[in-house]
Amino acid sequence: MRYKGIKGKAWDKVKEYVRKKEKDCYTCKARNLSGYNAQAGHYLPVALVGSNNYLSWDIRQIHLQCGRCNGYGQGEQASYREHLIRDYGELTVKDFETRRYKVNPIKNWEAIIDGYQALIDAL
Repeated sequence: MRYKGIKGKAWDKVKEYVRKKEKDCYTCKARNLSGYNAQAGHYLPVALVGSNNYLSWDIRQIHLQCGRCNGYGQGEQASYREHLIRDYGELTVKDFETRRYKVNPIKNWEAIIDGYQALIDAL
């Protein structure tokens, strides 16, 4: 498990949502991902943004990626960025990149869990 406690429960909801919402790799289009190869990849890596920062939990910057793209490919940032611009627009991507340096700590993990559960229920 990546995280323990309440943050771990929140991360489990993120993975569940991404795996239900998407089936193909966001960056290379590998098809029908499952198991360990179906990873919740971030445009801006959690290691740089911070795991307690709201940006790391923004669903617009978290998509299904295969293990190759998310692991060895280090997120395939150029391809990821192109897809984000296509899906959300240049302004949203620039907003992510600006927010990368702003600390906005999560104070209510239950709200994160409940928000993702609502997204899962809506699928």
